[in-house]
Amino acid sequence: MTLFKLKSAPTLLIEDDNNKNILPLLLDVVQQEKSALKIFCFEQPVSLWRKVLQNHSSVTFHKELCCDQYNNIINTKSVIVIDSINQMCLHLGWNECLKCLKRLCSDAKVHKLVMVLHLDCLPFPKLQLHLNHIANAIVSYDLHENNKIRLKLKKGGKMVRSEEILSYDSKLGLLRCTPVVKETSKDDEPVKPLPANLSTFKIEVDQTEKLEKYKLKLPYMSKINEGESKVFYEPDAVDDWDEEDPDEDLDI
Repeated sequence: MTLFKLKSAPTLLIEDDNNKNILPLLLDVVQQEKSALKIFCFEQPVSLWRKVLQNHSSVTFHKELCCDQYNNIINTKSVIVIDSINQMCLHLGWNECLKCLKRLCSDAKVHKLVMVLHLDCLPFPKLQLHLNHIANAIVSYDLHENNKIRLKLKKGGKMVRSEEILSYDSKLGLLRCTPVVKETSKDDEPVKPLPANLSTFKIEVDQTEKLEKYKLKLPYMSKINEGESKVFYEPDAVDDWDEEDPDEDLDI
C-alpha cells in the first residue's frame, strides 16, 4: 500500500546521501509507468543511467533542463526524473531551477516528477525546505539502517508520517515496504491522577492531622473501659414509662 501511494504521488522527493542506494526504490516507482521516461543527468553520466534503464522501453536522457529549452524537451506526456537537484541548482542557479520545478509541477504533460536530493551536500540552506513544500511525497533514508526509510505523505492538507523497512522478494521480483511498529513502553503511559488532585477541596490528611485525630477524646470514650464496652441509659424525667405488659390483650 505504501509503494502504491508513492507511485500515485505526482511529485516525489527522495532524500539520501552518498552512502545510500536509492536505485531499487527509484526503479520500482518508474518502471511500470506507461508514459515516456525522461532522465535529466545533472550528476551521474548518461552512460551509467543507460545501463541501469536498459530494459525500459521508452526512455530518453538529457544533460540539462532550462526554461528556454523546456517546450522542445517536454512535448509529450512524460515521467521526469532529475538526478540531482543539488547539481541542477549549481548548474542553473537557484532562481532558474525553482522556475523549472514549478513549471514541471503545473504542466499537464508531466505525469510524475521524481527529484533526487543529497542532504550531505546542499548548495543552498533553504533548498530542502522549498522542495518539501513542493513535493507530495517525501522519502528519507535512515542514517544508520540503509533499508529503513521515513515517509511523509501529504493527504487532505495534512502530513502523514511513517517508517518502513524495504525488502526485495527475489522469487516475485518485487520490492516490499513493511511498516515499523513502535513498541509502547510502560514509561510512556500517562500517569493516573491522584483522587486528591481531582477535587477542589482537601480529601487526604497528612501525618500531623492523623496524630491530632488520635489525640482527640470524645465524651463517650470516658465511659468505655479498656477491653470492654457498655451502654448506659438513664431515663429522662419526661419519659412515659409503662410497666404493664404491652401484649396482655393478645391471646398467647
